[in-house]
Amino acid sequence: MVDMNLITRCKEGDMSAFEELYETCSTKALRTIFSIVNRYDLAQDILQETFYECFRDINKLRTPEAFKGWFYKILVRNSWRMLYNEKKFSHKQLEAYERSIKDPHDYFEDIGSNDLINAINRLSLPMRTTVILYYYNDLPIKEIARIMGCFQGTVKSRLFNSRKVLAKELKKQPSEFSGREYI
Repeated sequence: MVDMNLITRCKEGDMSAFEELYETCSTKALRTIFSIVNRYDLAQDILQETFYECFRDINKLRTPEAFKGWFYKILVRNSWRMLYNEKKFSHKQLEAYERSIKDPHDYFEDIGSNDLINAINRLSLPMRTTVILYYYNDLPIKEIARIMGCFQGTVKSRLFNSRKVLAKELKKQPSEFSGREYI
């Protein structure tokens, strides 16, 4: 959790406070972005863009208490936009580039098992983003709805449907998840 004093100092233009904010939030933000886009190189670009926008627009933040939701709204918007723009590249170019980088799962072993990560990656982008914000970032449904620009019922529906899909996918896997009851 970010200290509200730190946000206030950032709003006042304290550069050391912004560096501290980056150090505090960057790791979890990068993991969140990677979970959404599933490409480490793209996640790094999105992280830079997100912190740039945060630095540029932090004076527009009304109260320090609203920082977390405001920050994740920027993060999700940038993730979706850049992911959409990446789809414009040819698949051959993208495959060649992805083979040239290290396995990004190595950087994020503490998120969960590979089976779970792979199952989450097979969800649609809105469902995957909802699951990540709810379970990994511990954001309440009301906040997720505000971040994603949808109704709370839509968030609840996405979570419910995601749990059903994930349960079905994980039951197929011969791993630690097979044979368990999920819903």
